Amino acid sequence: MLRLSGARGALGARRLAVAAVSHPDASKLISSLESSSKTNLSQVVPWFAEQMPTTYFRIFGEETQRRHLRAISTLFDDDLNLKTLSLTSHHGGAGGCPGRGPSAVYHTTLSRGAATSAAARLAQQVAALPREAELRRVLVFRSADDRLCLDILETGSADAPFSGEDAEQKAALVALEGYAARLRAGELVGQSNHVPPSAILSDGEVAKFLRRCSTTYVCQHEPRLLYKQMLLTQSVAGTEDVAVEFEDGYEYGSHNGAATLITVALGDSKPRRALQGTLATLDMHGLQVERVLVDMIGDPPSDKPGLPSAGVTLVRAIVRSPAGAVADNTQLANDLRRFKWLDDSALSLAAAHPSLGLERAESTAALATLSLALLDHPLLSRNNMLSLLERPAFAPQLAALSDVFAARFDPTSPMDDAAFGAAIDDFDKSVAVGFQAEESRSLLHAMGRCLRHTMRTNAPLAESRRALALRLDPALFAQPISQHAPHVLQLPYGVFFVAGRHFSSFHVRFADVARGGLRVVAPADSEAHVAESRRHFLECLNLAWAQQLKNKDIPEGGSKGVCLVTPGSSSKERAELLHGSVKATIDGMLDLISPGALARLGEAAEAPADRVGRGPEQIYLGPDENITPDDIDWVVHRAAERGYARPAAFMSSKPAEGINHKEFGVTSEGVAVFLDVALNALGLSPRTEPWSVKLTGGPDGDVAGNMLQILHREYGDKVRVVGMADGSGCAEDPAGLPMAELLRLFEQSLPLSALDRAALSPSGLLTTVDTEEGFHARNSMHNRVVADAFIPAGGRPSAINGSNWRDFLLPDGTPSAKVIVEGANLFVTPEARQALFEECGLPIIKDSSANKCGVICSSLEIAASIVLERDEFVALKPAYVPAVVDRLRALARLEASRIMAESRLRPHVPLPKLSEQLSLAILRVTNAAADALESLEPERKERLWPLMREHLPAPLFDAYSTRIAEALPWEYQKSLIAASLASRLVYREGLSWAESLPSEALPTVCLEYLRQEQRIRQLAEDVRTSSLGERDEVSELLIRGGVRAAVESAEHTRGAAIAA
Repeated sequence: MLRLSGARGALGARRLAVAAVSHPDASKLISSLESSSKTNLSQVVPWFAEQMPTTYFRIFGEETQRRHLRAISTLFDDDLNLKTLSLTSHHGGAGGCPGRGPSAVYHTTLSRGAATSAAARLAQQVAALPREAELRRVLVFRSADDRLCLDILETGSADAPFSGEDAEQKAALVALEGYAARLRAGELVGQSNHVPPSAILSDGEVAKFLRRCSTTYVCQHEPRLLYKQMLLTQSVAGTEDVAVEFEDGYEYGSHNGAATLITVALGDSKPRRALQGTLATLDMHGLQVERVLVDMIGDPPSDKPGLPSAGVTLVRAIVRSPAGAVADNTQLANDLRRFKWLDDSALSLAAAHPSLGLERAESTAALATLSLALLDHPLLSRNNMLSLLERPAFAPQLAALSDVFAARFDPTSPMDDAAFGAAIDDFDKSVAVGFQAEESRSLLHAMGRCLRHTMRTNAPLAESRRALALRLDPALFAQPISQHAPHVLQLPYGVFFVAGRHFSSFHVRFADVARGGLRVVAPADSEAHVAESRRHFLECLNLAWAQQLKNKDIPEGGSKGVCLVTPGSSSKERAELLHGSVKATIDGMLDLISPGALARLGEAAEAPADRVGRGPEQIYLGPDENITPDDIDWVVHRAAERGYARPAAFMSSKPAEGINHKEFGVTSEGVAVFLDVALNALGLSPRTEPWSVKLTGGPDGDVAGNMLQILHREYGDKVRVVGMADGSGCAEDPAGLPMAELLRLFEQSLPLSALDRAALSPSGLLTTVDTEEGFHARNSMHNRVVADAFIPAGGRPSAINGSNWRDFLLPDGTPSAKVIVEGANLFVTPEARQALFEECGLPIIKDSSANKCGVICSSLEIAASIVLERDEFVALKPAYVPAVVDRLRALARLEASRIMAESRLRPHVPLPKLSEQLSLAILRVTNAAADALESLEPERKERLWPLMREHLPAPLFDAYSTRIAEALPWEYQKSLIAASLASRLVYREGLSWAESLPSEALPTVCLEYLRQEQRIRQLAEDVRTSSLGERDEVSELLIRGGVRAAVESAEHTRGAAIAA
């Protein structure tokens, strides 16, 4: 009780004390604050007027100065102990600039002292901006005594363009015209800080330039600098180049005397990246940044292929070298031109090891990324690997390795083989001695192996290249191939690796002349990117090998390019990132295969004297995932600009003078034929009986979208699409999804999520991936939904793999589809295919068979492109495309029928294995036939070109047969005739006969088969035109069995003659 009473007493005393306190006298507080503020301002204002640079007062009016002064007074109040003060305001607020748009936002930061470099300080400020904010302008000011740094970052929509209409703009025009008059009068000739007379400075050109500038930029610039910057901007306008200019002895009102003005003009660049790169580079060179401005200049409209230019970013920085230091302007200029193309990994490495420099950091980061293809270490993910290299202990080894890299590929005096091998050996020894951690040793040794197997690089082309490209010895990958891809039966013929800003790319090919698509992989987030980085090379390798098997019907071997990009944010940013990555990848490869670039690398383009063992290589590409018509047009245009031989053949599926795969559904036409043959082999009659199908891939996709159209065309209401999934969601209905609605999405290029729910039946369901339920439904649709057939026509590789294949089975152990026809590459892994066959006998038509028609179409397109001029191709296209599609269907049916026939003969062998055996048999015969044709006398070779009629569609061959022999190189003719003969032989005669032919006899048999085929065809034609009652049947039987019989008869006769 006493405690309770005491507690109450204390509480009561506190209440009395609170009640006794009265509110302060407001007038006294105001008087005190005014006095304090007046005292503070009386000290700050004179200091402010004396110490701030003249440019500050030219840019900002009195109202803005007053706002800044109030903030500075608060910042300098010692009682508050503030280090920084941040203000955010819209137009007219603190930091506001006259003439800016109403949506402009000004992020003003005031900092006491200048201990932190401007680069580091601004990097933090830019990083803190909202990701979607568009950086428009940056102003950086320092007081003369270094007590204050005032930084203003402007974001928002672009400022109003200069029009010359209001009073301020008219005054600016008067000043510019006055300066122009002095230039024309020759008053300033010979003065280094003024522009020389030039036609580009005519009144008309200046007026055009001003219309592309913002009002603020023009009105707040002195005419001399504006004219200089105009010349610099014009030098990069319409390009992606970078121009740099130094003006030493620049006076700008500082109390510290003259400084250096550095102006950087970056074509097709955005301010945020340009600013960050410029400041990081200046900081790396130890320069003190006193002021920096960033502005955007619009690019004139261009009819060049590709996405529109972002414009020219102008960065101007006023810098000083530390006391006693001498700036290396040459190296600084090189670095300022390079940073635009460097990945963040290279920039971070250079920041961590300043002595390394940008060029050495770039080569080191590239070798590290490449080494992921060799490493199988749990601690060496891409992010962990790059963090590891930034540790101080790695600096000596990275410098040593990059020095060897530079010396090996010095065009003027390259390091010879012996010295190079010894240098790599020394590097390996230093790593073994200097590092104890297993992951550190593994990483550095792998980087050394990558350099040892580098045969060619574009590194010396620093002024023009967009990325670092390496041509690699395929032996580098022998171990990962044997360990992780034993089904790949040979080393690649050639491997390219390209590393650049926010991407890395591999291109793998299995023959000198090879064809395959280029795809862009865009992971959704950082975690997915790390996973994709681990399997990047193996995915490219497996796709190229699948392409090698797929290309059995055409003269080119198999290849594939895979460009892996880092995740972006907005859809616009993602589109720009993907397009930019494609451009840099292509340009890097062209650096290593175009004659002009090879000459600059010190390798004679016409001689096979370089380390690759040959001169320029020929690369043939096609479009794959995330490749757009803009990309295709740009690639072909760029190849022509770079002097690449036959640029129209560099990439297929061109919108006008090509056969666009999506427009004509060429891949899907082949998939549909394989599906039809497979359904009939299963005992289904798809044209007369109801049946169902499920697909992955969206209605807006190439293969899936065109499959919907073909299914509707061929089977009408007999087919039901019971399930479909794409990147946006999943739609299911056992009664069948509304075909009219699916076709609407295809016609309008819309994803599945745009499907009208009202069109669904009561049993139908549409879910989208923006919900957890929809995400899981999308990812499991291909396993859950029951259908007669499943067509993977989109989706990521390895969706059905060795660890999850049982998910495709129903509770009773039967598969959820009776057949899989792989329209997409590698959707089902080899392990999963085999397991499903062993478990339930599931027939799977392998990707290298099912979707082969896309690449056959590309081959036929390129053959025409080589023979025809652009206008001729466009004129022939209406007749040529239908003939190509007919050819595709015929080749698909030949292989599908042969696979099913072989399956009846070998029921214990899974269909994918039969598909692979067919491909290998055809490739074996192709090589033998090519060898046999090569051995012929020159006059016989010249008479072979009519045999190309078997491969080339009639509209091309009949109209241009006289030109074909001259236009197509002999190597191409030989490969074309050999591949066409080999596919006919194997499809017609079967695996048993083709595999039974001994290798040493195969070239002779090929020539004999070619001769007897021509003879039997003539006999069959004679029979067909005779009066025989069964002439058509007899003629067909002669073609089917007569050639082999004639070959065996001739071989028997020859053998008997030899024996006698």
